[in-house]
Amino acid sequence: MSQATKEYKWIGTRPVRPDGIPKVTGVAKYGADYTLPGTLVGKILRSPHAHARIKSINTAKAEALPGVKAVVTSKDFPDHDFAYIGPERVAVNFWHVTRNIMAREKALYEGHTVAAVAAVDAKTAAQALKLIEIDYEVLPHAIDVDDAMAEDAPL
Repeated sequence: MSQATKEYKWIGTRPVRPDGIPKVTGVAKYGADYTLPGTLVGKILRSPHAHARIKSINTAKAEALPGVKAVVTSKDFPDHDFAYIGPERVAVNFWHVTRNIMAREKALYEGHTVAAVAAVDAKTAAQALKLIEIDYEVLPHAIDVDDAMAEDAPL
C-alpha cells in the first residue's frame, strides 16, 4: 500500500492578497462609499428613556424642512392583531412585528426606535431629527433581575 503525497499550491504559503494593501491603508472602496443619484439617507430617533409613555409626537417641523422626503412614526404602520400563514407556509405574528418595530404608546427600552427620517443627505436628516418634538412621561423601570421579578415590578 502506497501513499501518494500531493503538493498544494496555497496551503502552507503566504500568498499576497491583491486587496490587502488597499484595505489596510483605507483606500479600498466598499458599497457604502458610493452614492448614486437620488439616494436618500435614513436616520433614526431613539428613546432616551428606559421606560416612558409617549404622550405625543409632533413631526410637522421636520416634515417641512427642505430636503426631507419622509418622516415615519408608529402611526404609519398598521396595527395588525392577527397571525398570518401564507401559501409559502411562513407564519408571521403581525402583532409582535407592528408593536415592536417602533415604539407605540410606550418606549420599552433606552434606544427603542420612536421615529425615522429619510432625507437627501445626512446633515438634513440629522437636522430633521432635532426638529421632532416628543412629549414623554418617564415611567419607573427595572434595572436588574431581582427588581424585574418583584411583585410590583413595572411593566
